[in-house]
Order: sequence, then structure tokens, then C-alpha cells
Amino acid sequence: MERYYMSKLKDYNIDKVIIFNNLSTKTKNQLKEKAKLKRLQKKEILFYEKDSLDSVYILLEGKVSIFKISENGERKVIFILNSGEVINDITFDSSKNSTVGCEAFENSIVAYYSIEEFLEIMQNDFQLTKDIISYMERRIRRLYRQLKNSISIKVDKKLAAKLYRLSREFGVCCGEWTLLNVNITVTYLADMLGCKRETVSRMIKVLQKEELIKIDNKGFYVKETELSRYFKNN
Repeated sequence: MERYYMSKLKDYNIDKVIIFNNLSTKTKNQLKEKAKLKRLQKKEILFYEKDSLDSVYILLEGKVSIFKISENGERKVIFILNSGEVINDITFDSSKNSTVGCEAFENSIVAYYSIEEFLEIMQNDFQLTKDIISYMERRIRRLYRQLKNSISIKVDKKLAAKLYRLSREFGVCCGEWTLLNVNITVTYLADMLGCKRETVSRMIKVLQKEELIKIDNKGFYVKETELSRYFKNN
């Protein structure tokens, strides 16, 4: 069941949205007026791969995961997106079919716009268009890095690279360690790496033995600098 909020975007700080914070006051007011809000419960699906999307989705609060399903039915998590990020591609393709699926990683709030209204706002404020292009360029570079790490290194280094990236995005400094402030499980890491859970469990033990990570009831802790060296060295 879809869950909608009746409150307006004016109740939120629009400048927290990455592609909105450089815009004119006029454009921001238009975006606040046109937005509709939707609430997602943890693990609720926002859309599936190949769904026809007629909306642009912006994550206001919480986290969502972007995933694909392989031919044999296995899930591969591509990104975990944080608040302020654009969830789906802004496409000019007439089919509007999504190339990925989206699931709430935790309870979240999403703003959404009809594609037609959003494109009209883009046409009236070129700064929004530039910021969207810049945002998508960064996402593409991120995909390139993931592709490089997925085809050229062993699983232990893939895991180290993924944990390093998560620490850069969600890390909280705790002395010599960095706590991953995101509720990651071994199963979820396996989905992110496209590996079996048992394989990831073995590689976690390898990294623990190297004193690169540790796990307690709060979650995963990593040593960022050492992890970076580990997966970059041959």
C-alpha cells in the first residue's frame, strides 16, 4: 500500500537536497509548491526495475537502496542513497522504464514531481539543469569505480573497497576507528557485492584478522586509511 503525506515540502529544509541548494528563491518556491510527499516503511518498494516511471523522486529523510535483479533472480545492491539525493534517473526516453529498483533501507520520506512539471521548472532555471547534470556525472563516476572494483580484484579487496566507500558516506569517527552509521548486515553486504553470504562471512574474518575492521553490537567499525591501502595494493 502506498503511503502519502499531506504536509508540504515547506516543512523541510529544501537546501538539504543536493540539486536544489544553488537555486533562486523563485525556483525553490516552485519546487516546494509542486512537490508531493510520500512515506516509505523499511523494506517497502518504491518501484521495481522496468516499471514505467512518470515521476522524479527526491529522498528527503532516511535511506533507500538502489538494486538490480540478475537473470538467476539474485539481488545486487548498487547504491545506498542518503537524504538529499535524487533517487531515479531523470529520463527523456518516451518509455520511461526504470533500469533499477528502489527499496527503503529504513523508514524514509520521499518528495516526488511529475516529470512534465519538473522539466518545465528545469527549462525556466538553467541552474537546476546544470546541477542535475553535475549530480549525474558524479553518480556515473561512482558506478565506474564500482565496476573497476567488481571485475579486477578478489572478494576480500572488493569487501574492503565497499566498506571504505560506506565509511566515507556514512562514517562517524570514533578515535582510530570509524563507525558505519548505517544498519548493514552480512546478508546486505553480500547483496552489494553480488556474492554468497558465506563467502562474505569468510572475507570479514580475513579483514578482522588484519585488524582492518571490527564488529560489535553497534555495528561495523573500520580503519579507513588502512582499508584504502589494502584494496589498492596488489
